[in-house]
Amino acid sequence: MKKTIVIEGMTCGHCAGRVKKELENVCGVKVADVDVAEKKAVVELAHEVDDSKLAKAVEEAGYKAVSIE
Repeated sequence: MKKTIVIEGMTCGHCAGRVKKELENVCGVKVADVDVAEKKAVVELAHEVDDSKLAKAVEEAGYKAVSIE
């Protein structure tokens, strides 16, 4: 299962690295692929993860999760 998170505020590779680290620390997230140019992250999940947990991880990295699909 995959989810796409649209993220506001990322401007560089360092930003992407912070978001990737926080998302991959969420239980159930196997891999997070963060793209600064596209302003999104695609997360591969081992099992269903509540969207609020993903949004919180993005916020803990210092950015805003605009939408999760």
